[in-house]
Amino acid sequence: MSGDRIRQCIVHIGAEKTGTTSIQKYLGRHAEALLGRGYWYPRSMAEPGTFVHTRLSELVRGDVSELANAFEQEFRRAAKAGAHTAVLSSEFLHSTVRKPLAVKRIREFLKPFFGAIRVVYYARRQDYMLASMHSTAVRGGFSASASALSVYPVKRHYYFDHAAVCDLWAEVFGRQNMICRIYERDRLANRDIVDDFAAAIGLELDPRHAKVSANESLSFETMNVLLLLNASRHKDNAVLRRKLIATGQKRGGARIPMLTKAQAQAFLARFEASNRTFFDRYVDKQVAGGFADGFDAFPEAVPPAVAPREIVDFVFAEQN
Repeated sequence: MSGDRIRQCIVHIGAEKTGTTSIQKYLGRHAEALLGRGYWYPRSMAEPGTFVHTRLSELVRGDVSELANAFEQEFRRAAKAGAHTAVLSSEFLHSTVRKPLAVKRIREFLKPFFGAIRVVYYARRQDYMLASMHSTAVRGGFSASASALSVYPVKRHYYFDHAAVCDLWAEVFGRQNMICRIYERDRLANRDIVDDFAAAIGLELDPRHAKVSANESLSFETMNVLLLLNASRHKDNAVLRRKLIATGQKRGGARIPMLTKAQAQAFLARFEASNRTFFDRYVDKQVAGGFADGFDAFPEAVPPAVAPREIVDFVFAEQN
């Protein structure tokens, strides 16, 4: 296999809540055109109809012969087409892969195919991660808690510790092969996550290829209605959930995190030391020396839950 290797592989491991879906949809929807320019975004690593490479997680469990065969066949077609760079992307590598042995298995699977392997990781300030993950958990029906702090005991400390995540992957792939970026609009190329990711891997985007915004945040009203749904016996009603989310998107409304300013400050303080380590060890000083300051995005107090009459109005509007 070594004589047929593609020059490099980019393994995009997240983090979660840093625009990964937008990146994956862009690469997946334009995969054929990108292959013509030397960038291969494998289909065999994603489940049918999706663009996130969730099957990478299979590399750390059991027999992977079927996956290996499919990947090798696709690899040979990509190499023949002139691919010089493969891109693999799954934010679940950030959230679920937490042991050196698991990372080593991924490396051993990929090593025969590529001359070099580099890891891309986007870091977001932890209080914003917490609020965003809470919104996602409510959207998906996984939480009926009105407090964003409820996410922490579920995800646990490692999930938010950028230094620990990067140390794990650097131990296997080498610190010199880590590309760490900051998920803040003012620090993204053209203030856009897809543009920034492309710049990080040396891909020149085709202006004719549309980008897709994904995982739009929920309004405070939508969050409240979904929390009621999540606590009810109808929480598994996927049709109703989609309709309520669509109604909320049409109505707009204020995006108010269910995390107070004081809570956000206290939560971020937990990571003060590890954030210093992360920036000193992994982030180019020309990119950033730390996360942006300020807590203006968070309320002094979370507003009271939506009143019953407002909920009735919201649900009734959903039926029209």
